[in-house]
Amino acid sequence: MQTKLPLNGTIQHPDLAEALRGENGTFFCQQGGQGYIVTAAEGFSIKSLRPVGRKIVEANVLMTAGPEPWAITKISEDVLEFSSIPQSPRQQRAA
Repeated sequence: MQTKLPLNGTIQHPDLAEALRGENGTFFCQQGGQGYIVTAAEGFSIKSLRPVGRKIVEANVLMTAGPEPWAITKISEDVLEFSSIPQSPRQQRAA
């Protein structure tokens, strides 16, 4: 049986869905220089996944043989919902 990740706890795992199976809450996840806000809820290993910011590309990084593991940090016990993307004031005036 998998142990629940504590709040502010961080793990590394090669498979995000497998790592979040059985978890509930909101997580900050990173892989390959890209960050994501991910929610996990009962019945879903990944309920939603949203990219955060832009991918960080580092120069002179040697390519590894396999994929980089996910760094997963639990940031909330609550399952946050992202129903819409806020618009900038310019987009609101144009609508």
